[in-house]
Amino acid sequence: MIDLQDMVIKSLGAYDSQRDRSQQVEIGPSSIGGCARRVYHDLKQTPKINETEKLAAILGTFIHSGLDKAIRRNDPFEDNFLIEIEVSHGDLKGHCDLFIKDIGLVVDWKTTTKSGMRYFGSEQQRYQIHTYGWLLENNGYEVKEVALVGIPRDGKMQDIQVMREKYDPAIAQQGIAWLDGIKQIVATNSPAPSPEKYAKWCTNYCPYFDRTGEIGCPSMTK
Repeated sequence: MIDLQDMVIKSLGAYDSQRDRSQQVEIGPSSIGGCARRVYHDLKQTPKINETEKLAAILGTFIHSGLDKAIRRNDPFEDNFLIEIEVSHGDLKGHCDLFIKDIGLVVDWKTTTKSGMRYFGSEQQRYQIHTYGWLLENNGYEVKEVALVGIPRDGKMQDIQVMREKYDPAIAQQGIAWLDGIKQIVATNSPAPSPEKYAKWCTNYCPYFDRTGEIGCPSMTK
């Protein structure tokens, strides 16, 4: 008899592992304004020694993929809708979920839970979406607005939220300065940024969690 639970777990794990191997080690807009200690370890290429819970991230990837296909039906030849466009400037590179050229609107999909929606429109998310706008602008596109679309995996259609505001390159510059500060710490071998999350969260979601602190991050202590 086929163990369907085991089959699904192993299939999702193999899919995620293959996806991770295809990605280069680089810091993009999605990491700006998040946990400074994690970005520090990303830049240092610290060994990932903690097995994390991946289901939420994998489902988020599937939802993004489905949205790409659904939105593409509105503009199959991408004359106006640029979907998953890669943009870079200097050593900063990212993949923008959607850019609508005729209105200069940058869109980023955010998948979460209904309870997690209370954090929707966070400072980190605003850094990210304005940085995508900055990258697009530096690649010759006219950017006027940015929008975050929050989609709760356990919610209803009416629970989808949108945060839309005027594009502000100053917000992007604040985020880029934050990232440059961590790069400077790494370049000068200065002490690592302090942990920002507790062990309960890090155990499940941080690949650098290390209770001993010998290799990775020991997390915050109360």
